[in-house]
Amino acid sequence: MFEVLLYAVVVLCAIGMACALDGSRDIFHPLVFILPMLGFLYFWMPYQLLSQNGLEKYFDEHQLNFVQLVNLLGILAFILGCLFAGLRLRRPAAPRMPPLSQFALRRMLVGSGIIGLIGLGCWGTTIINVGGFVNAYSKSYSGGWDDSGYVRDGSLLLLVGVLLAITVLSSGGPRLQSVLLIGLFSFPWLSQALLMARRGPTFAFVVIVLMGWFTTTRKRPPVFAAGSVAVALGWLVLFLVTNRGSIYLGSSFDVKTDVTGIVDTAETGNEYIYGSGSILAAIRRDHYFWMKRYISQVLVRPIPTAVWPTKYEDFGVPEMLNNAGTGEGFADALGWVGAPGSAPGIIADLWVEVWWFAVLLMALLGYGYGFVWKKAVLQGGPWANQYVLIAALSIYLVMQTMEAVIFRVLLLSIPCWITWRWALQSPFKQRRVIRDSRLPLRSEQGYEHV
Repeated sequence: MFEVLLYAVVVLCAIGMACALDGSRDIFHPLVFILPMLGFLYFWMPYQLLSQNGLEKYFDEHQLNFVQLVNLLGILAFILGCLFAGLRLRRPAAPRMPPLSQFALRRMLVGSGIIGLIGLGCWGTTIINVGGFVNAYSKSYSGGWDDSGYVRDGSLLLLVGVLLAITVLSSGGPRLQSVLLIGLFSFPWLSQALLMARRGPTFAFVVIVLMGWFTTTRKRPPVFAAGSVAVALGWLVLFLVTNRGSIYLGSSFDVKTDVTGIVDTAETGNEYIYGSGSILAAIRRDHYFWMKRYISQVLVRPIPTAVWPTKYEDFGVPEMLNNAGTGEGFADALGWVGAPGSAPGIIADLWVEVWWFAVLLMALLGYGYGFVWKKAVLQGGPWANQYVLIAALSIYLVMQTMEAVIFRVLLLSIPCWITWRWALQSPFKQRRVIRDSRLPLRSEQGYEHV
């Protein structure tokens, strides 16, 4: 039965991708790039573990069947929610945003510079704190550090700076200044992504650069080219994780090109094993958080620990300090303990939070991605940038937890919205509104293939 449920994931992902491509004709539809990641986590990884007899020492057949059924229903809900948001976009409800004026592009470039420099300052502070660039990256998976979470997370603003500069460049804005800002803000991010062998930052940067360009120009790459880049990016992500201990300044770089070991190694830190354990432990304990962990990310996490040292304990979620609350009760329920720092994947994380309502939340997540994609296609402008940002964070959503996404979305999205709002406040706003009101509605989806 477990094998049948595994293959059902493949069939479901294939059907979802086919429906997305056939209906939208858009290689950037969320189902096209998220379903392969879901298929990797919920089919390929357990399939490889099963072939190596790596699951039987952790779970019995009944447990595996139940967990995989939950995973299958979660994937189905995500697909249906995303498709329900809209596929065949024939006639937009509002005209797509007209080309940006040079005034707006200059303002956006200023916003890119301000936001990116803040991110650069945060990154530089963490590097200085550990003795400089060489010290920061002379050990595997090291990098900079600061006691303040705001400074550590502030380097994420580099991505917003890069995205806004790419938007200006691809919209015909100042070329030299845009290229300089892209290079300036890309270097620190790539250094911590590649020299620390971090899969999430590497994936996010590639998506920001490539998707940021195409969504602004309203074009799409050929399917074969996009597929080739996706496969190469997937291999690179696995390569970095496999060789994390060998990639740093001064290393001999004795790396392995065979990346299958990271998938079929039966350890308690494996995402599928750990995620399955999280679901079963929550059932055994009959304990769920009912959105308290997620709310704490919005209300509690922004408060510095120096100001409120016991913030999670006082809010009623002390478990947040142990693998974001997903590692509780393993010993009593399963007889083994999940590895520190492990992540369960999105479906297990939702299950720990809201029990069977995790399936409903998966549908809402799918609808959210589909809704923002539709806005990006029909209206463009700030919606296109917002879609690129949530697409860049999709690897955190699938492979880690909601906690890894919620705060990052807020940190990236809000400055981007503010910059767009400021850039569009032209001194000739009233005249432009009158002129724009005469633009005809488009009858097409708003992008073309190259």
